[in-house]
Amino acid sequence: MRDFWQAIKYGARRVRNDASFTIVAAITISLGIGANTTILTAIDALLLHPFSFRNAERLVVLNETLPQFGVKDLVAPGNFYDIKNGNSVFEKIAAAAVWSSHLTEGERPERLYGSQVSEDFFSLLGAAPTLGRTFVPEDFQPGTNFVVVISDGLWNRRFGGKREILGQQLRINDRGYTVVGVMPANFSYPRGGTEVWIPFVPDSESGADRGWRYLQVIALLKSGLTIQEAQSQLDVIAQRLVNAYPEANKDRGLRITTLVEAETTAPRPYLLIAFAAAGFVLLIASVNVANLLLLRGITREKEIAIRVALGARRWLIVQGLLIESVLLALVGGVLGLLWGAGAVELLRVAMPANLAKSIGGWETLRLDWRVFGVVLLLSVVTGVIFGLIPAIHSAKSNPGPALKEAGRSSLDARGRNLTRSMFVVIEIALALVLLIGAGLMMRSFIASMNSELGFKPEQVLTFQIDLPFSRYRKEQQTIGFYEQLLASIKTKPGVTAASAVNALPATFNQASEGFVVEGRSTAEHGPEFFAYTPVVMPGYFAAMNIAFLQGRDFSDNDTEQSTAVVIISNRIAQRSFPGESPIGKRLLLGKDPRPREVIGIVADIKHEPFVSRQTEKSEMAIYTPHKQNPWHLMNMVIRTASNDPASVAFLAQSDVSRLDRALAVYNVKTMNEVIADSLAPQRLTSILFSAFGFMALVLAAVGLYAVVSYSVAQRTNEIGIRMALGAQARDILYLVMVQAAKVIVIGVGIGLVLAYFGTRLMSKILFGVGTTDALTFVGVPLFLTLTVLIACYIPARRAAKVDPLLALRRE
Repeated sequence: MRDFWQAIKYGARRVRNDASFTIVAAITISLGIGANTTILTAIDALLLHPFSFRNAERLVVLNETLPQFGVKDLVAPGNFYDIKNGNSVFEKIAAAAVWSSHLTEGERPERLYGSQVSEDFFSLLGAAPTLGRTFVPEDFQPGTNFVVVISDGLWNRRFGGKREILGQQLRINDRGYTVVGVMPANFSYPRGGTEVWIPFVPDSESGADRGWRYLQVIALLKSGLTIQEAQSQLDVIAQRLVNAYPEANKDRGLRITTLVEAETTAPRPYLLIAFAAAGFVLLIASVNVANLLLLRGITREKEIAIRVALGARRWLIVQGLLIESVLLALVGGVLGLLWGAGAVELLRVAMPANLAKSIGGWETLRLDWRVFGVVLLLSVVTGVIFGLIPAIHSAKSNPGPALKEAGRSSLDARGRNLTRSMFVVIEIALALVLLIGAGLMMRSFIASMNSELGFKPEQVLTFQIDLPFSRYRKEQQTIGFYEQLLASIKTKPGVTAASAVNALPATFNQASEGFVVEGRSTAEHGPEFFAYTPVVMPGYFAAMNIAFLQGRDFSDNDTEQSTAVVIISNRIAQRSFPGESPIGKRLLLGKDPRPREVIGIVADIKHEPFVSRQTEKSEMAIYTPHKQNPWHLMNMVIRTASNDPASVAFLAQSDVSRLDRALAVYNVKTMNEVIADSLAPQRLTSILFSAFGFMALVLAAVGLYAVVSYSVAQRTNEIGIRMALGAQARDILYLVMVQAAKVIVIGVGIGLVLAYFGTRLMSKILFGVGTTDALTFVGVPLFLTLTVLIACYIPARRAAKVDPLLALRRE
């Protein structure tokens, strides 16, 4: 043990005294550790521990399904209560429903994201309030359920974090709700930025409803029960529901998924690909430092030879050299933690707020003791990995030639040259894989930005309004409000068109319905049985600049009393009505028994956000008129003559206040900003890949430069003899560059093979570009080759200028 501590002290002294080498090596390894710190922090927060709930491993999400179409749905209240009362696999089960809520406390109205939750919701999650209490059974009795639990964010933002909030009445949706509790800062469920929770107390009719599926259901599995065992019983329950209520539950099943899996589906592929890229950066950095240690080992040959000659055991020399490597890695680990902390903060800032609040664990995305421990272990392991081969090479060298200063011609030196070349080949190969990945991500991002959307987002302003049911219970009230608002907005200077839609394109709020052509069976429809079903007001297609291909737009005459009508996208027209005109044909949409007449065909547009994989189905849409399907929540769409559509935002909001002072206008954005938000995950991944690829490129170039430089220095005598015998400078330059080119070609060849198979893992996150894109697979290797050749040219040029007399005299 004493010898070990002596070795540590000696290693620390060597690391301290050789400051220039320590700085270079530490910075090199810190790049790899910093990249991994960033990604490991994200994986820990977003994939492994997105929730701090008690018994998180037993929490599951329950959905209704249509297995034949691969569709998951929310749960109808009637089915929820039957499942709750008829299962033996859940310790507890609870439901949550979106609650549209407007806080009119104070001078400024605010639209809040709220949830109605059933009994056991908080206890099931093991979530305790930081102040007050959550709901008790008495709160779920009709007439006594006007209590509310609020989030820590709302408590601090609107009420200054004062404890006097308990017992205070908040005016929400024109009703007084008594605050009974405040949840912790890290509690936000259901996802999406929930800030207020009230008891879910349906009346007898709505509680038995099986047609409207709007409940998010979570459950706690009984201890010792597996997902598969629980699923088997749920299959039985699903069949029981089909038999008891065939009209509502025909062809439907039940499916449970772990809460973590359900909430991490979206970020998972991005993070795993980024983790692989970060691992490559660390491996390249490790190989680079190993090469540096091999080169430094040459300068220490005499020192090690003397120690061996004096009786030092070789395994102790290896131990000492490994200790130096680990100390270097620990210094790099500390720097890497600093880089990583900064990068994590940049990630937090770069993600749009509306997306961040929908990603489980984003609010806890920061370095913690778990990541710190992993980075510490990673540093030690990395130090051992990159230090082992150089240490063995140095310790096994023959002391005789080293003491005679004749080591340069030894077989051992040639072996080390081969090892160094092998390391450079590995660096180039891994760097090429990373650069090709970065190239594909950039090409995908550019393709997304230049994608044919089917509409023109420029000069379009959007904002959301959500009419509270308490004041807009009748459909005519909802219709009347939006008609008055649009009529007023259209008169504003600079406004060329205005309308409204319940779900903007390229957002996550898309709804879909099953449909059939009247007179046909669902079997005849096949994959186009489901389509997006936007609800729009007249003028929407003009406001979004969506081309009309046939028929007419909706009009003010398309009311509940008139013929039910729809407008379909061109994709549906081509697939459901090949060779014939759809105009005048009729569709059955969802559970609505009324046939709807097709009155128009419009161009296809991209409905799904770009984080979703774009398919033909993303362009299939059936539009219905707002007057025949009134929605309380609508997105206003205002096209302006100005290149700055936000300039009309104040005028539009004034119109809203004039019609209803208690209404809050929110999510005020240009359509370009909406699309940019949709592209945020791809943009962040592209930036990460580009950063990792740049690091890899620099490290590979530096590694090859170091090897060629040392090779030139080692062969000074040979070069001098060649020049003395008549070799020209260009001959020496050619000789050095050809040898470097051999290493480059081998590395690029191996890298292309690895990239060909490795990039297939990226298929789920690429848009508009294949995993073997020819331009990327040709352009990137050429760029890498040119870069490392330039790095080799400097020492090669130096070799060509060697003075043969000085070289021979030195020998």
